[in-house]
Amino acid sequence: MTAADRLDLWLEDGDLRYHWQAMEKPDPVYRLTSLATAPANEKPSLPNQDHPAGNLMEWVLCLIDNGKQRLPDIEPASSNSNCLNQAVLIPFEIDVHNQGVLRLAGPELDASNASKVESYEDLAQLLGVAISNRRARAALMERVKELDCMYRIAHIAAEPNVGLNDMLQQIVELLPVALQYPRLATARITLGQNSFCSAGFETGPYRLSADVTGRGEMRAKVEVFYRETGPHTFDDIQLLAEEPFLDEERHLIVGVARELNSIIEHKQAEEEKLQLQTQVRRADRLVTIGQLAAGVAHELNEPLGNILGFAQLANKAPNLTDQTRSDIEKIEKASLYAREIIRKLMFFSRQAPARKVDVDLRNVIEDSLSLLKTRCDTAGIKVVLELESSLGLIHGDPSQLQQVLVNLAVNAIQAMPAGGALTIRTLQEANSQCMIVEDTGCGIAPGDIKNVFLPFFTTKEVGEGTGLGLSVVHGIVTSHGGSVSVESELDSGTRFKVRLPAKVNLNLKSNDDEE
Repeated sequence: MTAADRLDLWLEDGDLRYHWQAMEKPDPVYRLTSLATAPANEKPSLPNQDHPAGNLMEWVLCLIDNGKQRLPDIEPASSNSNCLNQAVLIPFEIDVHNQGVLRLAGPELDASNASKVESYEDLAQLLGVAISNRRARAALMERVKELDCMYRIAHIAAEPNVGLNDMLQQIVELLPVALQYPRLATARITLGQNSFCSAGFETGPYRLSADVTGRGEMRAKVEVFYRETGPHTFDDIQLLAEEPFLDEERHLIVGVARELNSIIEHKQAEEEKLQLQTQVRRADRLVTIGQLAAGVAHELNEPLGNILGFAQLANKAPNLTDQTRSDIEKIEKASLYAREIIRKLMFFSRQAPARKVDVDLRNVIEDSLSLLKTRCDTAGIKVVLELESSLGLIHGDPSQLQQVLVNLAVNAIQAMPAGGALTIRTLQEANSQCMIVEDTGCGIAPGDIKNVFLPFFTTKEVGEGTGLGLSVVHGIVTSHGGSVSVESELDSGTRFKVRLPAKVNLNLKSNDDEE
């Protein structure tokens, strides 16, 4: 149609410029070259050649004049001419930012015929419109893919009864499809120690990522890659751009990261709510059990009193053998021990307003340990007491302080399933008395220490704890004007230190009294 058997097309796309070349003789050649990414020996020796400035037509003529652009057997012309010997150069506009230059050449091409040159110019303008439409259509298709990806993610997030891991796996499979080259793309979402990867996942030299952040910390990471093997060769991508990801795709990954943050927050809130409901039900059950235990202890008092009374009467009977008297004394001793345990249990579980009196910490510790002695023996735990004999008094509620020690001791016992040592010591500090409870158990992770006094926070297995014990300890100690601190090391043990204000000695005489 044009009598040309050789065609060169230079196009602009932002900062990049491409050269497409086609010829039929002597051998068919069809080649696309990215001028911004061509090998160094094929790049034009021009200033700022990676981002050439100025008119594309002038740049192409400069390429030809410098002999740096391989053209098929055509003598270079001056840069002021648009027509070369048996060739014609026609500039055309693609859009307001990009241009193109069409070069037709051939032995039968008549570049001096004005009507034919005009038809070539019309052809070039049509080519510019077609390229512009093609780019607009491609951009629209990419935008549709991105919007469809976000819509599908929103749909997945709205599905009920789907776990977070399943959601993340479904989402990661959507990401490669939303990219410009889906057959070369793979994706990965990392949440903590877990990674969720798309099918056939491989990393590659080109990577796009965004952090999923919330509440001032990074929660997860979303990444997409272009791998080097696949249905297309990686050279195809290198021809199109040095950085193959579109700006829209960068915005997409950031948008996906924001959506993932919302999903993770929502799922974590649901899990926390479910866990809280479970713990509240368990705590309510424990309260009921405590009330039942108190009632049972009260009911056991009467038969124990009868056993003790009749045993004492029987021991006064005449003509008893030594063995019988010894057996009756064992019954009396066991009955007294059981009655004392019940008394302490009722004292511990009573629901009465706080009644602060002068308290000796030594007595609180000894009474509390009598409730736990059997459990410690069964668990193979050695109890070590280091109590100062000259410790003064504190002003507090004995039952509440007993609850503090019992809760701390139970935590220590549970942290030593294979046995160990439970050490309880007291010491005097300036204006305060301290009680230290230390174990040789599994310890507390550094990230969990800041949460141990929060209500319902627990790292124990289901059925082993409610997450209320340490929060109750903190509440009782602070209500007594004291403080509680914790030190722990994994696999080495934990140390709780309770500080309570010492009782102030007001037995001071004034000068008048001395007179």
